[in-house]
Amino acid sequence: MEEFAKKVSNSADNFVRFFWHYAENLRVGMFMKRFTMSLRLMTFSFCAAFIFCTACKDNVNTMLDDYNAHYEPATNLELIKNPGDAGFREEDMLEPTYFASNEGSINVAAPYKCKSYSWNFYKIVYQKRGSESVIKSTLEDITAGLNFYEDSGTNMREFRVYVPLSHISADEKLVPGTYILHLSVIGNNDIEYKDWCSIVIYEQVYGHTDFFKED
Repeated sequence: MEEFAKKVSNSADNFVRFFWHYAENLRVGMFMKRFTMSLRLMTFSFCAAFIFCTACKDNVNTMLDDYNAHYEPATNLELIKNPGDAGFREEDMLEPTYFASNEGSINVAAPYKCKSYSWNFYKIVYQKRGSESVIKSTLEDITAGLNFYEDSGTNMREFRVYVPLSHISADEKLVPGTYILHLSVIGNNDIEYKDWCSIVIYEQVYGHTDFFKED
């Protein structure tokens, strides 16, 4: 009887050991299987992301190259006609109208490669004589009251004026309105070229902008 009990006990111990090893191997196997699947998924994701990024980069670069191929930079002086060059037109030196805030600056530039520059800034003075219905206007030169930035001025290529510190006269500030800017240059052929434009100074109000309207 004792021999039989001993055999049963040994068989039970062997079964437990077998089951334990089987469970351990199964757990390790499941872990390795999950690890392998995760590794494959990460590798696939990395490859897909790399291919996508490379394709996007190539597409963006292609689009930029195609876009830039149709335009020349504005600073390419070889393609810009200057006073004295064949085909240059003096009426193209300035745009018809420029706008500036009464809290900002007037920024206008003349062509390159000129021997001299001369700017004049005028206030439009409206006059009505007696009962006449026609209003006549004259120009008053107010250049002397302007506050120029450094490296700009009446005899330089850039006309850059800070409006808040500029004056029409000693007791009158540069207020919103329409003004005239006149430019005269001497080209590389020693010939004088002239052009003019309107400068509209508008009142900057927080939240919206009020443009000056003539009465």
